[in-house]
Amino acid sequence: MRGYTIEEPLGGGSYGVVLRAVREGYNYAIKAVINEDNEAPENTRLRFRLEAEILKRVNHRQIPGFVDAFSLADVHYLVQEYIEGLPLSHLIYTGRRFNEAEIKEVIRQLLAILNVLHNPPCQHDAVVHRDLRLSNLMLSGNKLYLIDFGLARFIDSQQFSLCPDPLQTKFRSAPGKEKSMALSGSPPLRHMPGPYTYQLLRREISPRSDLFGAGVVAVDLFTNWVEDEALFKESWEEVLPLSEPFKIFIKKLLSREGFTSSTEALAYLCSQDPEV
Repeated sequence: MRGYTIEEPLGGGSYGVVLRAVREGYNYAIKAVINEDNEAPENTRLRFRLEAEILKRVNHRQIPGFVDAFSLADVHYLVQEYIEGLPLSHLIYTGRRFNEAEIKEVIRQLLAILNVLHNPPCQHDAVVHRDLRLSNLMLSGNKLYLIDFGLARFIDSQQFSLCPDPLQTKFRSAPGKEKSMALSGSPPLRHMPGPYTYQLLRREISPRSDLFGAGVVAVDLFTNWVEDEALFKESWEEVLPLSEPFKIFIKKLLSREGFTSSTEALAYLCSQDPEV
């Protein structure tokens, strides 16, 4: 396959599977984009082309670099640099407890990455990720990496305007009909912003979507501190062991009336804790 030898599966991505492959002695991560049930092949191809184009334009040392994109039969392949690390979801699942200082550092690095995505040298290239969750964030040592741009979009609505947006279909329900939603990658921390707000902010093509996602990541990282599952029915502010200033910060990330940009959120976090 284009000179790549598949070594092992690395997990699932949005609309595909991720594999570790070797070529000429180097490791690569390959995402195989497959056709979803009831999706037209042309729509799959458009999604693949959009993700490839976004990865080509993204330039950040904490986002695995774009290497190649090609198609074989009905499967489309995205090749990126391979990062030796573990997803935050795996670390939480295997019982790691992150303390508040560690979580602040994760969120600081995430906001710094988002700041570059949202404010590149050429605003034409500005991107929102829209799928921030524990499984899409990897730790390699103390360094955070953002992966899987399958739901990402250019902020400029004129770019790839014909590409279907899966989130518009997924979150189509009318307000008031949803039951409480579990945050992906963790037990259900209830009494977050209501499900309809969650849906609106997740699918929104603006920096606001990623700021909300960063707030969700911060709350999810405290999951292993809650040993009594009955407590997941309570408000996260009352259950999670975090300081009042950090609690206020997370609430601002999760609120529509909170931060307006990743720059503002990052500056606020650093001002609250200069050591971050």
